[in-house]
Amino acid sequence: MRVGALIANVAVLLLFGVVVPWVKGIEFLDLFLLIPYALLSVFYVSPRAVAVACESPISLAALGRTALVGWGMGVLILVMGFVTVNVSVGHRVLPPLPVLLCLLVVSLMACLLTAAVAVRVAIGAASEEAARSRIRIGFLVLLCAALAIPRLLSEEATGVLLGWMTPEGMVRGTMILVPVIAVGTLWLLRVRLARYTG
Repeated sequence: MRVGALIANVAVLLLFGVVVPWVKGIEFLDLFLLIPYALLSVFYVSPRAVAVACESPISLAALGRTALVGWGMGVLILVMGFVTVNVSVGHRVLPPLPVLLCLLVVSLMACLLTAAVAVRVAIGAASEEAARSRIRIGFLVLLCAALAIPRLLSEEATGVLLGWMTPEGMVRGTMILVPVIAVGTLWLLRVRLARYTG
């Protein structure tokens, strides 16, 4: 790992694993913050997945390792956040176990899907840098949509969304999302790798 990348990773770990949870305190455990936190891992997956996808033949094992390493970084950030909050409030406080399990599972599935999307983008791009640029733009569009959509929802739709932001709603949502993401990931990899891995 290059020195610049190492410094950037340490800075991200400190910012999101220590500074933000310390400032937020107990509010860090709000699902509206924990869900995006659980998805931070995809930012670790996409650059390396593009690099793997630009190799020939594409190694599914390397792609899987990339997803797992990214997921591990996301889990580390969450754990650091929980430890920081526990230190700041002075006693042990964690989300309910079903919520923690849902966060971990959704994060892992998002990493696998990101790796599959990175393969699709890289295969269709002119270069590795072009693929990374497309993925960055895609993340930016998703971020803007995530910030804008809640403000555009009606009160009724907001109530439905809030219903999913409970431990019970999160478990139900995870049971729906995981199979959908798994099928999408497998479909992307099957379709895109058939011609390139032989």
